[in-house]
This record gives sequence, C-alpha cells and structure tokens, in this order.
Amino acid sequence: KRVLASLPAMLVEPLPQFPPVPRAMRKRVELMQQRRTRTIRAYEPLHPELFQPPAGELPAAWFDASLMEALRARDDSRARGAVTEVSPGVFAFPLVSEEFRRLLLDELDHFEASGLPSMRPNSMNKYGVIVNEMGLERLMDQMLLQVLCPLAEALWPTTAGCRSLDHHHAFVVQYKPSEDRGLDMHHDDSEVTLNLCLGKKFTGAGLTFCGVFGTKDYRRMNYKHVHIPGHAVLHLGRHRHGADDIGSGERHNLILWARSSSLRAMDPAERPRHQKEKPDEMCLSYTHDVDYEDYRPLPPGVVGKRERLARARAAGGGG
Repeated sequence: KRVLASLPAMLVEPLPQFPPVPRAMRKRVELMQQRRTRTIRAYEPLHPELFQPPAGELPAAWFDASLMEALRARDDSRARGAVTEVSPGVFAFPLVSEEFRRLLLDELDHFEASGLPSMRPNSMNKYGVIVNEMGLERLMDQMLLQVLCPLAEALWPTTAGCRSLDHHHAFVVQYKPSEDRGLDMHHDDSEVTLNLCLGKKFTGAGLTFCGVFGTKDYRRMNYKHVHIPGHAVLHLGRHRHGADDIGSGERHNLILWARSSSLRAMDPAERPRHQKEKPDEMCLSYTHDVDYEDYRPLPPGVVGKRERLARARAAGGGG
C-alpha cells in the first residue's frame, strides 16, 4: 500500500539529482570489485552449504525456531515479543544454533589459512574479514531480509530508514589479548546494526552502550552488555558503543550493518547533529571526540583527534 501510494509523486516529481562520482573513486571501487571477484573465484569453501543456502527460508537447523516463527508471521507484536529490550533501544535475543557457529568459525579459519587477500572489516578493527569478499553475500542477504528487516520495522516503526533497509556491509571482527583487545567508543555507519556473538571462549570483551547520536544522552553511560555465543544484540547504528577489552581467549562476532539507500540520499542538513553535553568519561572516544583531552588523558601512544585535525590543517596550508 505504501508503494502504491507513493507512485503518483514518483511519476510527477523529478528524480533527485546526485553529484557525479569522482573518477578516482570510481576507479578505486572498480579495482576493489575486481579483487573481490578474483578472491571468490579462487576460494574453495570448506562448507559449501554456507555459500549456497536454499532459496526461500533460512535453514531451520541454523536459526532459533521460536524467533523465526515469530518473524515469519509478519506480526510486529510477535516480533517484539521474541526479543528482550535489555536497555532503551538495545535488544538481545538467541539467534543461531551451535551448528551454525561451528560451521562459520571453521569456514573463517579455513579462509584465513588460504592466504587469499582480505580487507580490514572497517576503519577501526584491524583483525577480521568482510564476509561478502569470501562469497557469503547470499547468506547475508537472507539474514537481512528474513531477520533484520522485520525486526527493525517492528522495533523502530517511525525511525527514518528502518522501514527501507535495502543493502548491507557484513563482516566478522575478532579480539585477542595479543591483537585487537577492544574497540574505542563510536557509532556505526549503518541505520541498524546486528551483532552476533560466534564465540569462541573468552573472558571480558563485553559491549558498553551510551546514548544515540543527536540526543543529549549521546555521551552518557547507558548499559553494559555481556556477550553469549549464539545470541545477538540489535541497535540503531547511531547508538554509541564500544567493545570492552578482552581478558583471555578469543571473541569472534558477525556484524551486519543494514543501510537504507533512500535515507542516505537525504540532504545532510536534515540529519541529526551532535549535542555537546558534558559526557560520562566511559563514553568518551579518543578516535572521534575533539574534546577528549578536556576530560581525561589520552591512552599511551594515541594521537588525539584535536592534534590530528591540527596536523591536517597544517598539511593543507590552512594554518
């Protein structure tokens, strides 16, 4: 009904004009896509069933039966009842079986052993893999459509972008005491984020939540989440959070950043803006907050955002 109601405006009003994509960016994207294609063609999967899931419903043996039954009913009240709001705007629930976790963790180890190239999962994590570059995009598409979209529509029915999620960035992050131990406070480049704990065995490595970008509580302590293998947490991408340091073992999490093309076509002036309220120290980010050093000293070896900006201005001749 919503689509039909919007058709007259689509036929009458001109399509939005998007700025041309710079040639260098087009070339970079083209090279990335070529490398991705070569990697997928060269990789020999350990568990082919992950790469060729059956059309239609996700395999019942891999996903929580009660959750999937509620989501297939396409009833928002049933979907809301299948998850627990552990803190305002943060929802937790069992999602996958031990079998699925084992298959995916085995596949990740197998891919790492292959020696094929892989990009960092995002701008902050140094260890992990973009799973679409392994060839798992079809499975991630199904998770987006059958799990994330119906939950987002039920939990945030009036939040911009949550009813128009149409693409994703999916990756696995890993934490070890000798590698990435934790992750600084941040919010995601997504409209909605699904964070699924795969294991393995670990201590520490929880998830600390603050507030939502654009609100006065953005940098106020909210909630500490304890990861349970096989369970997921769902939140808005604008919800500030950080990964607590791992104590021992290894933690691997599958992250699905769900995005809305229509929301991203908005005028940037219409998007939420940072509210500069006094923060809780736990919610400060040395990566993103220019006023971090007003409240606490920088961690050893870290260059603060204030100095990084000053260096960039000096390099650009801007004083």
